[in-house]
Amino acid sequence: MNLFIIIRIIIHNNDIGIGVVDLCPTPPLPLSLLSLLAIDTLPSIGTQVLTLHALSTTTSSIDHQDRTRTMESQSHASFQVYLRLRPPYQQSPRKSHRENFLTVLPPVPTASDENIECMTSTQVTIHPPSNHRSQKIETFSFTEVFDETCGQNDVFGRVVTPILEGVLQDGRDGMLATLGVTGSGKTHTILGNRQARGMTQMSLDVLFRSLSDRISRLSESQIEQCNDADAEIMDADAFMTKVTSVIEPHQIPKPNTFPTKPSVDPYIVQCPGPPSTKYAILMSIYEVYNDKIFDLLAPSNVARRKALLFKSTRSSGDRKVVTGLRKVMVTNLYDALQVMGVGQYQRSHGETGSNDKSSRSHCFISLELKKLKNKLDGSTKIKESTFTIVDLAGSERARNAKTAGDRLAEGGHINKSLMFLGQCLELSTAQSLGHTPKVPYRQSKLTELLFTNSYNPAAEPQIAAIVVTADPAGDFNATSQMLKYSALAKSSVNLRPPTVMSGRSVSGSSLFSHFSTVSGYTEERPDSSLSALSAASSHRAMLSQDMMNMIVLLQRQLKEADEKIKVAEKRAEEADARCLEIEMQVREEVTSDMELRMSMMEKRMLLKLQDQAEKEEMHVDHKLDILKRTLMETNDENDRARDMEIEEYVRELEAENNSLRNEVQALKRKRANGESPLKERSLNRLKF
Repeated sequence: MNLFIIIRIIIHNNDIGIGVVDLCPTPPLPLSLLSLLAIDTLPSIGTQVLTLHALSTTTSSIDHQDRTRTMESQSHASFQVYLRLRPPYQQSPRKSHRENFLTVLPPVPTASDENIECMTSTQVTIHPPSNHRSQKIETFSFTEVFDETCGQNDVFGRVVTPILEGVLQDGRDGMLATLGVTGSGKTHTILGNRQARGMTQMSLDVLFRSLSDRISRLSESQIEQCNDADAEIMDADAFMTKVTSVIEPHQIPKPNTFPTKPSVDPYIVQCPGPPSTKYAILMSIYEVYNDKIFDLLAPSNVARRKALLFKSTRSSGDRKVVTGLRKVMVTNLYDALQVMGVGQYQRSHGETGSNDKSSRSHCFISLELKKLKNKLDGSTKIKESTFTIVDLAGSERARNAKTAGDRLAEGGHINKSLMFLGQCLELSTAQSLGHTPKVPYRQSKLTELLFTNSYNPAAEPQIAAIVVTADPAGDFNATSQMLKYSALAKSSVNLRPPTVMSGRSVSGSSLFSHFSTVSGYTEERPDSSLSALSAASSHRAMLSQDMMNMIVLLQRQLKEADEKIKVAEKRAEEADARCLEIEMQVREEVTSDMELRMSMMEKRMLLKLQDQAEKEEMHVDHKLDILKRTLMETNDENDRARDMEIEEYVRELEAENNSLRNEVQALKRKRANGESPLKERSLNRLKF
């Protein structure tokens, strides 16, 4: 069987890499154009991608049917994985001039592709920086790759719309998740910004507009019928009344301030069934924080929050659900956006060195669709399907995020759960390729929530998609690691020695002949192309000398480049030494200046203390003087009163002495006159 090998030659920063990226059993293009298909120049990163189509031999070592089965099995993996590249920075000139290390490969057309313009890219290459220890170009394959020019509409139409169709039309469970490094655009994709809506708001809009007047509320009996997960079910008005008694209303975002674009008119889903079929929507929001599940619609003190269980219930069977949640019946987009605002306000956030408001948990927004169908006996049959939107926290490095304490512990739990998620994605992809590894999704709460219902043999698996966001000019190591465990397939090509082709042009035939010589395979073509083979062989011999000259030139240029690198490294070492010397001088100057400032401050403080002590002493002396004067005045008043009493007593004594003196004088006169005092006294008694 004749197979056509599609070869990509990637030239990046004067380095060349060759790799086989596709096989096909029929010629992708006419044989006259086999030598060279296209040269796509990407000036933004100085990269050239050359795509060659070569005819291989008839071989039994490559079975096209096996490869076809492999590609089909990839489409049945647990998750469809999409890659979205963040648009370039517009506000920060420093970031906007960084070199991109991600390149989206153009789709490779084949003879069966009738409309080439509608083809989508599925591969991306990552080019290590020139100073990176691993000089290896890696190619990653995804379900689809969205480049920097794709907007929210493009992502929603090709990723979310098929999930919503499965939920509304087929009654299957659906899940949409975003994964990426901190600052790669996850929040913009899933929640949008002030100018554009995210996947969550657009999904809610499509959901309510698709169901329209079929949306209904659950009765008390229907609530009892479908609620065996210890859930607290209430309508939106009662929920907002209860929440605003705990949270200030102005802290909850108002839905009328949200953007209304992009429009979702092209994505409205036609729901099957008679118009009498009604639907009820229950909305719940919860988070995985430090590997524990917490309800975000039940506001409470962080220290008093109760972790919830993820288990099977009576009605769910083998399907696991989160029990103990508060679920809100929403009947319109406004109510749903209000509930989402409460959940986002309650979500765990924190400030790090990477973001002012960094998510410290994985957030799950669950929309339970209850399909209500009336039976002949008057009872109601309820069929359930769930659409879950997951906003995963971004992986971060403690050195870059500058976290400590609780933030460091939170980052450790986030990175650990994302590491387990990466392992599950890798093993899930291996499973889809025909291998039989066991996916260890019970290692963490995050992977258990994401993967448990994907391996339920008793039910149809959920439709799940992950949008991996990447910043082409961000952290190379973190981004490459994220792509390695999220891609559906990957291949790597070691860079060849520098191939600067200054002043010369290389034709497609020479590149084709050189690749044929290097690869060492023989070519067997049909009899109709023997003349073409003969011409190609003679042309190859003519160009062999040119190729040898080119190799010598490349070796000389490589030697010159090595010398320049050594000179640059020496200058860098000298610059580092000079920087270290300057740093030591600055440290000494700062230390001496600080010591001088501390000495002056100490003197000022001593003078201030002395002045304060003197003021305190003067204040105490003043108080003592006042007390002394008060005591002296009191003593003077007491002395004057005592003197007055003595003077009064003296006057009384003097009056009494005068009286006695007068009486004595009278007695003396009487005695002198010969009168007897005793006789007079006796006469006085006789008179009585």
